[in-house]
Amino acid sequence: MEINIKDLENCKKEFEATLSYEELTPHFERAIVKYRQKVQIPGFRKGKAPLSMVKKLYGESIEYSSLEDITEEIFVKYIAENKIKMIGKGVLKDVDYKPKEKLLVKVEFEVAPEIILENYKNLDLTHTKFLVDDSLVDEELVYMNLKFAQYEIDGQATDDEYMITFDSQEVDDANNPITGKTEKDIRIYLGSKHLEKDYKDGLSGIRENEERIITVTNPENNEQKRLQIKATKIEKIIRPEMNEETFKKFTNRDDVKTEEEMRNVIKEEIQKAYENVSNQKLKDMALGELIKSNDVPVPDFFVNAILDDYVHEHKHKHGKHEHMKEFNEEDFRKEHRADAIFNSKWYMIKEKIVELEKIELTDDDYTKVVEESAKRYNIPADKLIEIYKANEDMKGQLMADKVLDFIIKNSNVTEVEEVKKAEDLNK
Repeated sequence: MEINIKDLENCKKEFEATLSYEELTPHFERAIVKYRQKVQIPGFRKGKAPLSMVKKLYGESIEYSSLEDITEEIFVKYIAENKIKMIGKGVLKDVDYKPKEKLLVKVEFEVAPEIILENYKNLDLTHTKFLVDDSLVDEELVYMNLKFAQYEIDGQATDDEYMITFDSQEVDDANNPITGKTEKDIRIYLGSKHLEKDYKDGLSGIRENEERIITVTNPENNEQKRLQIKATKIEKIIRPEMNEETFKKFTNRDDVKTEEEMRNVIKEEIQKAYENVSNQKLKDMALGELIKSNDVPVPDFFVNAILDDYVHEHKHKHGKHEHMKEFNEEDFRKEHRADAIFNSKWYMIKEKIVELEKIELTDDDYTKVVEESAKRYNIPADKLIEIYKANEDMKGQLMADKVLDFIIKNSNVTEVEEVKKAEDLNK
């Protein structure tokens, strides 16, 4: 038997084997014995006909029908004996059988690539530390005041401290309604500094059930449109009194006694949120630089497995939606293939770094993530740790975070500061 292995593109290889008829004969004989067990020949009980008769009657067809089984047998044996790290299953590409002479077969398969990492330390990264401006605290307090305010039905919006509910119908220059351009129950706080001037001017002083036609401009493209609006509800906003009870509502803490303490607590919470954003941006940058600096070949098997997950998740999430009737899985896979390749590279690089640096998860790694969850779900931390340890998705995420932390720790990180203000929220 002659065997050749040809390297194809990426992680693909081709197994080619040529077997003489003498080498095929033992395989054919076993196939005939197996076939005899299920064949019924007149004059003999099932499975008891002479092999010579079975071979005479069905020998040629048995040979042809057994070719794929023979190919699989010799292919699997070769992979095992040579300890080849095959991924997925082989794909039969060609079977060329010349009766009584020889068999030529070709099988395409993928192997796990040899990952050589040269650039996973000393990456150049930038860590942006966000500094919270007091305007963000003011912005949050506006939201909290509206959340805990009382709303009294009124007949007219006499100042900015009103919540206005209205219906909107876009009209043409002759005030004729434009089909499909209707919105119902739009709710706007007239005092919001983010409210566009056209809406503020158009709604100021409006009465309940009053109809107006206003012109508004799209700030992105300066296109104008005419709207016929009708105020359906006018609510006077009665803000909560600034006292300890309110401070507790705003902060969900009993130890806040003054307005200054309340502002400090709110600022700390906003700062924590931005720190999470900052740390995630740093991890994303580290991941991007890591992938860019280490070009590893990606087996299609990995990519397709991830795409299978994407498709399954999409169907599970949107399966009952009307637009799924037009869902094109082939287009969906093409659209998300780049992401699947990126994630495949990350998986292989991550596993290699774990191997090289002998990174392992410890109880401390689990403890860091269970503290908040334990309080939220009222589950003892030690019990939650056991649950997380048994969860493969959680283990995978924790290991990914630990590897990225290792990358960042061993990188050249430049620290920069950026002040975040309330006006940044609209950018």
